[in-house]
Amino acid sequence: MKSIKTRLVSAFLLIMTILSLFPTAAFAASGTGKGITITKDQAYWSTRLLANGTPYSYRPPLVDGKLVYCMDSGLGYHYATASYLNSFTWTSGTGADADAVLQSAVTNSGLGEMDAATVENVKWMMTYLNDCKESNVGQLFMAVQTYVWENQSYKGEPGGDGDAGGYANADTYELYLSLIDSLLAKKAAEDAEFQRQIEEYAAQGIAATIVEDESARWAVYAISSNRKNQSFFNYYGPRKLVTGEPAPDQPEQPTGGTGKIVLKKTAGGTTTGLAGARFSIYFNGQIVGSDITNAQGEIYVENAATGLWSFVETSAPDGFCVDPTPKSVYVDVSEGDREYSVAATNYELPDMKIIKRDAMSGKPIAGTVFSIKSVTGSYSTSVTTGTDGSATLSAIPAGVYVVREESVPEPYIVSNTEQTVALRPGKTSEVTFVDYEKPGLEIIKKNIANGEPIEGVTYRIEQIDGSFSTSATTDNHGRIFLDSVPVGTFKVTEINVPSHVILCPIPQEVALKPGETSTVTFFNALKPSLEIRKVDSVTGDPVKGAKFQIWYGSNHTDTGELNDLGTYFSDASGKIILTEIKDGWYKVTELEPASGYAIKEPATQECFISGGESKVLTFENMPLSAIIIRKVDSESGQPLEGAWFRIRYLGGTSGTGGTVVGEYKTSSNGTIVATGLKAGTYVCEEISAPDGYVITDATETIYLSGKDQDVITVTFGNDKMGSLLIVKKDAVTGAPISDVEFFITDSDGSVIGTANGRYVTDSAGTIRIDGLTPGMTVIAREVRAKDGYILDDTPQSIKIKRNAVMTLEFRNQPKGGVLVRKVDAATNEPISDVEFLVTDSDGNFIGNANGKYVTDSAGTFTITDVAPDTTLVIKETHAKDGYILDDTPQTVKVKSNEVITVEFRNQPKGGVLVKKVDAATNEPISDVEFLVTDSDGNFIGNANGKFITDSAGTFTITDIAPGTTLIIKETRAKDGYLLDDTPQTVKVKSNEMITLEFRNQPLGGLRIIKLDSVTKKPLEGVQFRITYSDGSFVADEGGKLSSNGLYMTDANGEILIRDIVGTLVVTEVKTIPGYTIDEATRSQTIVVNPDDLQTLIVYNVPAGGLQIIKSDADTGERLGGVKFEIRKINGEILGTYTTDRDGVISIPNAESGWYTIVERKAKDGYALDTTPVNACVKDGETTTVEITNQRMASIMIHKIDAATGAGIYGVKFVLYDSGKNPIGEYTTDQDGYIYIDDELVPGKYYLRELEAADGYIRDEQYKTVYVERGKCAQIEWENSAVTGQIQIWKYSSEDNTVTGQLAGTPLEGAVFEITQARSGKVVGYIVTDARGVAASGPLPLGRYFVTEVSAPKYYQLSGEKMEAEIEYPSQIIKLSAYNKPASLGVTIKKSGNYEVQSGQTMSYDFSGIANTSNVALNHFFWHDRIPTDATRALSISTGTYNARLYYKVTFKTNLNDYRTLASNLLTSNNYSLSLNAATLRLVQGEYITDVRFEFGTVPSGFSSVVKPTMRVQVLGTVSNGYQIINRADVGGQYLNEWQTAKTTWVTTVRRFNTTPLPKTGY
Repeated sequence: MKSIKTRLVSAFLLIMTILSLFPTAAFAASGTGKGITITKDQAYWSTRLLANGTPYSYRPPLVDGKLVYCMDSGLGYHYATASYLNSFTWTSGTGADADAVLQSAVTNSGLGEMDAATVENVKWMMTYLNDCKESNVGQLFMAVQTYVWENQSYKGEPGGDGDAGGYANADTYELYLSLIDSLLAKKAAEDAEFQRQIEEYAAQGIAATIVEDESARWAVYAISSNRKNQSFFNYYGPRKLVTGEPAPDQPEQPTGGTGKIVLKKTAGGTTTGLAGARFSIYFNGQIVGSDITNAQGEIYVENAATGLWSFVETSAPDGFCVDPTPKSVYVDVSEGDREYSVAATNYELPDMKIIKRDAMSGKPIAGTVFSIKSVTGSYSTSVTTGTDGSATLSAIPAGVYVVREESVPEPYIVSNTEQTVALRPGKTSEVTFVDYEKPGLEIIKKNIANGEPIEGVTYRIEQIDGSFSTSATTDNHGRIFLDSVPVGTFKVTEINVPSHVILCPIPQEVALKPGETSTVTFFNALKPSLEIRKVDSVTGDPVKGAKFQIWYGSNHTDTGELNDLGTYFSDASGKIILTEIKDGWYKVTELEPASGYAIKEPATQECFISGGESKVLTFENMPLSAIIIRKVDSESGQPLEGAWFRIRYLGGTSGTGGTVVGEYKTSSNGTIVATGLKAGTYVCEEISAPDGYVITDATETIYLSGKDQDVITVTFGNDKMGSLLIVKKDAVTGAPISDVEFFITDSDGSVIGTANGRYVTDSAGTIRIDGLTPGMTVIAREVRAKDGYILDDTPQSIKIKRNAVMTLEFRNQPKGGVLVRKVDAATNEPISDVEFLVTDSDGNFIGNANGKYVTDSAGTFTITDVAPDTTLVIKETHAKDGYILDDTPQTVKVKSNEVITVEFRNQPKGGVLVKKVDAATNEPISDVEFLVTDSDGNFIGNANGKFITDSAGTFTITDIAPGTTLIIKETRAKDGYLLDDTPQTVKVKSNEMITLEFRNQPLGGLRIIKLDSVTKKPLEGVQFRITYSDGSFVADEGGKLSSNGLYMTDANGEILIRDIVGTLVVTEVKTIPGYTIDEATRSQTIVVNPDDLQTLIVYNVPAGGLQIIKSDADTGERLGGVKFEIRKINGEILGTYTTDRDGVISIPNAESGWYTIVERKAKDGYALDTTPVNACVKDGETTTVEITNQRMASIMIHKIDAATGAGIYGVKFVLYDSGKNPIGEYTTDQDGYIYIDDELVPGKYYLRELEAADGYIRDEQYKTVYVERGKCAQIEWENSAVTGQIQIWKYSSEDNTVTGQLAGTPLEGAVFEITQARSGKVVGYIVTDARGVAASGPLPLGRYFVTEVSAPKYYQLSGEKMEAEIEYPSQIIKLSAYNKPASLGVTIKKSGNYEVQSGQTMSYDFSGIANTSNVALNHFFWHDRIPTDATRALSISTGTYNARLYYKVTFKTNLNDYRTLASNLLTSNNYSLSLNAATLRLVQGEYITDVRFEFGTVPSGFSSVVKPTMRVQVLGTVSNGYQIINRADVGGQYLNEWQTAKTTWVTTVRRFNTTPLPKTGY
């Protein structure tokens, strides 16, 4: 092709520099300074990762007002401490002085490693960003920062705390690369335009040159004085074109040499040359020309001079992406002609796939509209997702795009509006959006007393912002459910309730989130009520129309008179509810049953209702001459609600047709009751089934005699509807196939479903259709195959069965193609994640990823949609870790409608396969842990040498250098197996997998059986202690449960312990009552071998004697503490005995004969029963006597304030019996309660208030109380108070320098506690307002204490306890109180060695650790950062402190975040804590970096007493003169403000060279 030489010569006819035209000194200026600051412009902030994975906020610094770039991978910058920022000195320059600043940056930073072309790119990018006004300027800044980091060798310390550039930020790395490409493309376009103008000038004989505008140029550079590789830089040099006369001294011509350069442009992954790629050509960073690749993809540069030559692509061939990255080569022809080659690659335009899924189920969402707009270019479009929930854009320009979700179909809501995605050349980028359905709201209404649902309560549901409002009423389940409610916060307010329910006026707020159903539960109290329920005695269904009469007897009557309240009828729910009733006796009598029913006794019920109580009385009616229909699920037997039946009367005994008696619907119990039917024959038939069920065809014929007692029940079972499951699979691999469309009809051709019979397989390759009628025939036919598969439109049919899911399986043959399978050459197991390159015989890529294919979890991939007779070349390009790459290609010819299988086999790299098996069965054992090291003790693998066997009982060790000796040792056996920790060694061989087998013996077990020696019956509850022969306890389930070695026999008299082995000692500790332990067999020794179950049978002899059991007469609960006197029949006292906690007295040595048992003392709350009980004891038998006690009745009085409902202390009451004889005097406690349990017998009592509390009016009425056996009668008694008020006026005692408030300023926010002086009870809290005033509510007359419990912000808490006495009604007592301002401060000091030798130990002392504030501080801590660059921590003594507190010490390592070193430490004790890595069981290479003391809340004046001391070991490798800097800090929080202080100690390391003493000859 034509040489570029002529163009280059014309371009350089007259190369001039701007320096020859203008005196530059006039524009120069420079400056210096100290310190850098952090930018506050959040547009430039970004979250990044350190090399060790720790996230931090990267905030670029400012130098001399200029934003600067980090030149050293961010090492240390993320700390951004004041001392760090102040360690920098900076230099800035403008005009010509900017060159000196640039040269300083080149000399001292990674900029000096870059070639001239890269430096020019950096300068241009920085210049561009300094002028940039784009909205994504922060991203562009980090892209330029990444470009700087990518082009220097220093990447931070591996695993350390440097920011390792783009490599450590995978989530943004490709985004930054795409932005870098866009910036380089902009520069290349600008260069090309300059070059075009230069050539136009050259054609006119005018020299033109690209120069930087000296008048605008500046540079700034900052470098740290105490950290290596610490510098920041920025540059601004806008370029322009200048023209002028040729200069006498022209620079060297780029074509004046003898070198030759050949650039070769190829398609990615091939050697095929690409024609038509345009390149700009640069010499020493300056553009000198351009050219286009020829048919072979080549550009030639002849006569190239010595220097750096770079090629930047500005235009790519059709279908390929531009690669604007400079391709450079340095030409050196000083020793003669040389040829140089430059390689450049183009990849195809990328694809973007947008995927839309349901956030909860993962199902695809069709019909979602997305807009796509390029950030780095002009491309924009919109797409809509298809039935598979995806949309693909093919072959679009590479770059950065914003994908925005514009709309989504109902019932979804847009939850993730937009995402930014970087499209890289030759790749397909996927971006997934998920949406949630609109949320649901469930409102539940319950009775607070018993949790039962409440029907008929109406709620208003309104969005807080007012955009949505509705109302709804609870159903018979007390439930409201609203679906498709907008996202947001809602207020739910109860607005209407039934008459017997008390309205709950307090609304609830609930936040509704996408895709979630939120439940709000309201609990309501019912008004004091009497509820009468009328139900069918057979079905339990409510019965309407029963007539009742109700009488009431007052609680305050002495005559027992009953008042007639009238007659009532049960409603449709079978209920009568009387609300707001008085306390007293109620009598309810059923007068008439409902039609078709008879009264069932008892027809009358009575009850006593105390104040505020509700009662429910249930009456049953027996159906008369009735038919009862029960409807159930035929499979589960569960009742079914909602089935409709028709009952027809045929007359006589048989017949057809008949008269319709009625149509009925089954209740929630699944029943229908038809009563009052005359004699004759009836037919029952189902006319409508419940949802999801098949109607029953059968009818039932019933004959009724006409007698009232004739009630016939018939049961109908319903089968569920059937279902169809269609499964679609790959005919070759068996893998499921999604996105296949079927057309489904019944045998008559009627379509099924709501989409005209169309269904599409999901991601699992299935379609499920429910609710199909049993017996129907369903026909399914494939109408659209997935891409790459052959349509199989052969229909299949199946008959639907009841309660069953019927399955049809369809298989699709892939179109003509190839199945590639990758397997392990040693085990034949499939290998995933292996990369292949597939081309045709001409080298053209196959597929849409530049020929790249990757094996899946089955070790396969399929190549489809290839024309028949095409020859494919398949070559492995990347093996899986642990395997040897086999890059020998295989060729295969594609056949029509046939899938050909090609197998590749990979040899595993040199390694070891460890196999673990059961020593008895040879079955593999999973979950066994091993430690693997080399012969030097170094860990193998990336988990500190830890390996665990998989489900096949194996693990593989790969990537080990041949000749390495491995030591493999079992460290943890699987539960149920014996640990075998004998290590095995093996030497790794090249390309060979060696197998080692470890065998585990299964552990044994022990079964203990406890029997009665006479009857051989098992004995439950006998206790044994089981230990090993060394005395250690045997813990159940291999140590998972701690039992301290104690076990109890179960109902079968057995104890079974598994997974144990060894010599065991079994000792019977405690037998059950009525038995004695045989001392000869109390303790036995038994040996349990691996895989061995030993059985030990132990007998107990029944003891003769007497056993007494005491229990509650009503509940059967055993009663302890009951005292009995036992006498022989002749009157001789055997003794006095008390029941144990199990309510038992055992006298095993009682002689045969008769005994008399008399109760002498009852358990508290029970009535004493002194009735003698006789018992006969026989030899060899245990006589058991069971005696019961009745619980006594009790009364609870609650005395409350009539206005506030608060309990009243100190009210005296007198209790009288039914004859008004006084029983006792009682006084309310601090909560207003009296509990009277003085062995009250059931019956009537009277109460009278004897003396009211201070400030209250005494209630002089008697109250009648009825008490029942074993129950507590509760009475709530109100008193009205005579009240006054307490007011507090709060002021600042001094000027507050923090808040600016002057002395005497009223203070808002002080909280006071008011307590009753007599009872000590807190009666309320009050808070001062903006006027500094806090006022109590009405307070009863009396004496009170007022104490400040929370001070205003930035003020000290006052310790003053004020007293106030309210002496007369409506009195207002005013108290003044003052607060001193808060002052805040903390301190810490550190001291240590001034000098130390390397390898020595030294100590740091910490003193003056204190809260110098005059207020308490929360979260108080002190912390030391150990200088791990030169030392390792050994130990720390905690010191002591002047306030008694408990605290903890935590530590952090280079590998892990903070963990607890010691907790519950007392401040008055001085503890010594080891910081040694071995003591703390740290892994190899792990060491402590930080120690932190955490105290919680500390009082004012808190300080250290005995100094804490830390000992450290100086590393032996530390160089002479190195400064060890130790930093410590202290802090505490007041309100939301942190107070902190820091201290530093510097120690200098000295190394001394020792000269050996001369030999003396002795």
